[in-house]
This record gives sequence, structure tokens and C-alpha cells, in this order.
Amino acid sequence: MRFSAIFGVLAALAATPGALAAPRLASHPTIAAVEAAIARDGPQRTVRRLFDEGRWDEVAGHIARGEPGWVALGAKLAPGTDAGTAEDLVISLAFALPRDAPAVLAVLQAGAADVGDVCGAPFIEGTVRDVPAYVRRATAAVARATDEGLAATRAACLDALEKAR
Repeated sequence: MRFSAIFGVLAALAATPGALAAPRLASHPTIAAVEAAIARDGPQRTVRRLFDEGRWDEVAGHIARGEPGWVALGAKLAPGTDAGTAEDLVISLAFALPRDAPAVLAVLQAGAADVGDVCGAPFIEGTVRDVPAYVRRATAAVARATDEGLAATRAACLDALEKAR
């Protein structure tokens, strides 16, 4: 094949949006679809695609609401986050803490985020109206998480919550 023919094929591919890209995620991604994307493309490409396709906020919202399975997915997404998406993940996990403390503690124990960051009430000003009430709810939820496998993470989280008072 001559150089000009190769150049023509490459130019045609470049002109076709998404021709070489991974498949788009569904308009409302599911846990299974995101896990499949991570397995296929890795966490970094998956997070980037979620962000580029306007789906990252939806995923972060599922995590923040402490929805079963989504919090655990945070551990798989974390290695693919960068400055902005990493901060989003930390804040989402913090919102999930009073709702599903054992799941959040497991994600923290897996190294997905820093315990002090998540348990230190990392909210952007104005996103939580009553931070002391949040800290009380989160502390109570973490205190109820009695899984011995999470004891060290639980203690570190309770310490960070105490400092956030």
C-alpha cells in the first residue's frame, strides 16, 4: 500500500468520530456496564469516558447516595481518577458514609481514598448545611460498623470525624 493510500485511510478514520474509540457507555450506566468498561479498558479510560460523556456526575451521585454496589465500585474507579474526579469521589464517599459506613470503610481499606480525607468532612462550602449534624450521623454509622476486618479503618475514620467536629 502506498503512503498516500495509508494516509487516506487514516484521515478517513480520524474524520469519523469515535471510529477508534471504545464503545460509549449507556445513557444511564449500570454497575455491570461500568465494571465491564473497567475490565475492558481499565479504570483511567473508563473514568475519562464517563466524564467526557457527561456520566461521571451520575456515577458519583449513586455513590454519594450509598446505593448498594455503587460504593464498592468506587474502589475500582479510584485508580482512574485525576485531581477533579478524585475530589468528586472523596466527597461522594463522604456523603455515603452515614448511609452505608461498612461499604465506605471497605473502599477506604482497599486504598481507594485517604481515610482522613473522606472521614474529615471534605465538603465544599455550602454543600452541607449542618456539618456538625453530618459528623454526628457519620460517627454513629461508623461506630455501628463492627466488622473486625475493618477495625483499623474504622478507628482511623472515627479519629478523623472527631477532628472534623
